[in-house]
Amino acid sequence: MAGKKKKTEGMTTVEKLYSIGEASRKLDLAAPTLRMYEHRGVLIPYKSKTGRRFYSKADLERVKCMRHLIKDVGLNLEGIRRLFSLLPCWEIKPCSKKNRLRCPVYLDSTKPCWMFQSVVCRADRIECKSCRIYLMSDNCTDKLKGILRGIQSLGDRA
Repeated sequence: MAGKKKKTEGMTTVEKLYSIGEASRKLDLAAPTLRMYEHRGVLIPYKSKTGRRFYSKADLERVKCMRHLIKDVGLNLEGIRRLFSLLPCWEIKPCSKKNRLRCPVYLDSTKPCWMFQSVVCRADRIECKSCRIYLMSDNCTDKLKGILRGIQSLGDRA
């Protein structure tokens, strides 16, 4: 098992990470399925310099949420990816209108922001895996609705 240093409010903690084999056993899911989730843009694993994949507890929760959406709600991976793409990062991380109008995330509603290579908000060197937008997407449908409603009410006040 590996660990990844994580900054939390001025402190550095070590986050417990699971290899792809450990994660697949914990989730009762085949390792190729986890790789497919990554390929389809709904999961971002940590990667070592040699390319080994590692998953945090939050990643495992995200996969459990996605499995719920697939088995119980009836979504497929494309539906889940599009659901995640509805999180309006330009409102959560205030983005100027000028930047928004040339941002591929704002212009394309089929993929979540972390699937795009060049976006303005990455200029401040935020790693997608630790970005608030990506972290929000591990909530299942009811929580996502609440997030979206909250964002809409913020827009109504403006």
